[in-house]
Formats: sequence, C-alpha cells, structure tokens
Amino acid sequence: MGKIIINTPADIDRLQIKLRALKAVLPRIQESAAKNAAEDILDIIHSRMEQNNFSEKIIDATTVGKLEKIGGRLKQHFISDYESDTGFDVSKAREEGTASGITRRPKKPGGVLRWIGKNGKVFFRKESTPKGIERLLIIEKTTQQQKIQFGEKFSDNLAISAKKVLGV
Repeated sequence: MGKIIINTPADIDRLQIKLRALKAVLPRIQESAAKNAAEDILDIIHSRMEQNNFSEKIIDATTVGKLEKIGGRLKQHFISDYESDTGFDVSKAREEGTASGITRRPKKPGGVLRWIGKNGKVFFRKESTPKGIERLLIIEKTTQQQKIQFGEKFSDNLAISAKKVLGV
C-alpha cells in the first residue's frame, strides 16, 4: 500500500489538487471498476448457459447492462435480450421458463395447427399441449452467488484506479 508523506505546506496543496482530481473522475472510475468486475460474472453466466445448452445467439445477446446508483449503493444490471423472428422473447423464456400444460388451438374454428418438425416434415393437429421450458434463473442465481466477489473485485479495481490518480 502506498503512503502519502506530508512534510511541507506545499505537499498539502499538491494533495488537495490530487483529491479534487479524484473527486472529478470518481464516477467514471466507479463505472469502469464495476464493468470490469461484472465482466468476470458475465463469464460465469456464459459458461453456465453453455452447460445448459443455451444457443449461441442467446449467450451472445447476454451482456453487462447499465450501472445504477441507488443512494450510496451501486447496482449492476445484466441483460439477456434475444427475440425470435416472431417476436417471442427467447432469452426470457430460457431464464424464467414457460408455462406447461396450456392447450393451444387454431385461431379459426375448424382450422389446424401447422409446424415443421426437426426432420423437416410438416405436422398438422387440431390442438397441441406442449411441454414448457424449465425455469433455470441462471442470471439471477449467479448474480446472487457472486455478490460478495463482485464487491471485492469492484473495491480492488477502484483502489487501483484511485492510487493512479493520487500518484501513490
């Protein structure tokens, strides 16, 4: 740990100038420290998504979001934002799951449901009751588990940057 040595009034003046500079850049330093700490958590989230067979599109769409300051606390957001061509929020469905046991029927009376299976074969049915997607909560669980490590990494990053500004 660096030391600040004050022997003369001029040393106090130089320290005050450095402290004013630190005060001016502190929000940017905090943001950078939080982003660096969040990148480590994002790597863990991505690896857990891969373990649960998430598509590369969902993994790539999962990023570090905005940093929010609430009172004296900082809150880092993570965003998983991938929608299919039809507008279905795939990221949300994989994170929070989907309902199971809901019977789907055609919109028109006497109509049929049509979809293409994995082998390319076209299927028709009068109704369908698809199995839902399991609720995994990977982002939520990982951020809760990594809360302490995030705080430690954030503090370390902030201290390093502050030392550079103060020249310690």
